[in-house]
Amino acid sequence: MSRPARALAAGLLALLGLAAAGMAWAGTPQDPAARTLWIRLDPTTRQLEGELRQALPAGGRFRLLEGLTMTEARRGDRDLALTRDPEGRWRLPPGGKETVTLRWQGTLPEAGEHDRHRLAVEGTLLPTRAGWYPHLADAAGPLWLTIRVPEGQRAVAGGSLQEEALVDDEWQARFHHPRAREVEVAAGPWRLREREVEGVRLRTLFPEALDAAFAETYLDHATEHLALFQARLGPLPTGSFSIAATPAPVGLAFPGFTLLGERVIPLPFIPDTSLPHELMHAWWGTGVGVDYPSGNWAEALTTYLADYALAERRGEAEAMRRRWLADLAALPSGEEIPLVDFRGGPDPAGRLIGYQHGAMLFHMLRQRIGNDAFDRGLRQLAESWMHRTADWTALIEAFGEAAGEPAEDLVTPWLTRPGRPSLLLASVRVEPRDDGYWLSGELHQRGAHAPWPMAVPLVVETEAGPVRLIQHMEGTQQSFGIPLASRPRALEVDPHADLLRHPGAMPAILRQLTLDPATRVLALDEALGPLAHRVLGREAEALEASAAPRGDADEPLLVIGTTGALRAWREASGLPEPPRSLETAGRARFWMAPDRRIGLLGGDDADALARLAGVLRHHGQRSYVVQGEGGETLEAGTWAVEENPLRLEFPAGRGDGQARPAQASWAPLSNDSEVHRCR
Repeated sequence: MSRPARALAAGLLALLGLAAAGMAWAGTPQDPAARTLWIRLDPTTRQLEGELRQALPAGGRFRLLEGLTMTEARRGDRDLALTRDPEGRWRLPPGGKETVTLRWQGTLPEAGEHDRHRLAVEGTLLPTRAGWYPHLADAAGPLWLTIRVPEGQRAVAGGSLQEEALVDDEWQARFHHPRAREVEVAAGPWRLREREVEGVRLRTLFPEALDAAFAETYLDHATEHLALFQARLGPLPTGSFSIAATPAPVGLAFPGFTLLGERVIPLPFIPDTSLPHELMHAWWGTGVGVDYPSGNWAEALTTYLADYALAERRGEAEAMRRRWLADLAALPSGEEIPLVDFRGGPDPAGRLIGYQHGAMLFHMLRQRIGNDAFDRGLRQLAESWMHRTADWTALIEAFGEAAGEPAEDLVTPWLTRPGRPSLLLASVRVEPRDDGYWLSGELHQRGAHAPWPMAVPLVVETEAGPVRLIQHMEGTQQSFGIPLASRPRALEVDPHADLLRHPGAMPAILRQLTLDPATRVLALDEALGPLAHRVLGREAEALEASAAPRGDADEPLLVIGTTGALRAWREASGLPEPPRSLETAGRARFWMAPDRRIGLLGGDDADALARLAGVLRHHGQRSYVVQGEGGETLEAGTWAVEENPLRLEFPAGRGDGQARPAQASWAPLSNDSEVHRCR
């Protein structure tokens, strides 16, 4: 920007009343309940200064980070005497209705490994409640936030971007949030690109190299996702949305922006996975807030409306449901918690329940009340609770009102009971009748906390085509009877995996080891022991070779060794040779012993082992993975499951009334058949 342009920008800002005690302000709001927050950051020196103006008749307490100190406190035009309690928190005395002005400044120490905040040239994150500004517990209302950073940096914050400009060799950005409890700020050495899309300013804030290589790709995908989401849910809750890069390997959502790790952004699948997920959080989690003490519903709803909805558009919805059910089936019973107890966090078991169990619950609810009622419930939830904090009860009531019938009995058991039921077929018979056939049988639920309310899909394949039914089930046992005009060939329960249930017989997969805290590790060479952490994502008990269980034990075990050593251990332990000569395939390979909770990680040398160990976390649903010379995946898959106990076939010539279990078959049936609902 030229010097005349800078002078003009500075003059315009001054005319808006930005000068306040030597600090530039971006417009003082007329709403007396609004807060105004001014922040200046210098990542090079880690210096921070700020000013907060807010009506605080009740006073309050707050803490500041080490290195920051209060420099001024006033109520109206009177000085306030702040005190500090024994825990180091500043105490603000109660007073009248005049606006309180607080000013502070200082230099933050270099952030440690476990610090939530970071003020650094390569990337800054100042999260809420971290002590970088006076956070007062009763603060909730309109917020006007102005941030200044040195030229070469840019900043983003929660809310809608109002304006930004280069002022006195500093970048200044101004944001507004209509009802903010939390305040988050991020900054970095970013280049800006933006588009106007359906009334929203879509922006990327990437370092130079990432900007050149990926910014347009992210804007293209964000444009597509935003159009889909707004068509279904209504307007984005903020007038702008920024996709910003951060050195940390994260994906974080805030009102009006998301932070994606610089090493995450180049991954080819992120624009269609993490990006839409974080964009959807603009409605659920950062738009409609989460009442965390009563349970985190936002991850489940976001997963269903972003990850799953996009899989539906690609024709991959059933495959995603089956993956979710397989993951949940790998959870040890001791790791199960009720969905209502999920709060968030990195725990893999908790995330499976909070994201996938929860998303499947929303899928069953949608199947039960219908697409139109489900989408009406979403819009009602957004309209009634935007910029407020909602709990599970608010969601249940919104969907119940949209459906025209209470939803509590349908949803609450799946929230409050840990685990999922298993379904069984029993006493299935086919009887000929004058006008056709009569197919009867029983459905049984099994599980420590059964029964759960279920609307069970049944599909009968007949000589004239498929007949589809919905059998409602409230108890542990439910009889059914189906009149048929033509001879049945097969009966299948829940053929497309629409129910939140145990999927039945499952192949051994890596996830069974990574989710079980009882998994132990046997490194046949002590130097290979650290690879276990890469595979399991955590520390695990290490075993001496002499103490290792035999291959017929039922204890979860990960064995690591070079090709020859691993073969010798397998043979000595009585484990059979793996199928299809996996033991020597490629340069490195992992396989689960079929029908065992034993995983074997082998490689021709330490480098090959390390390469495979570094990526196995992405193959949790696999029974085997083989890598080639350069680390490329040569093979990956799961062991076959021979029978599907929820599918029975009625072969011609065996006589009526007889059925046999069928080979697992996941081919979708046609959708042009009649649907019956049995109650």
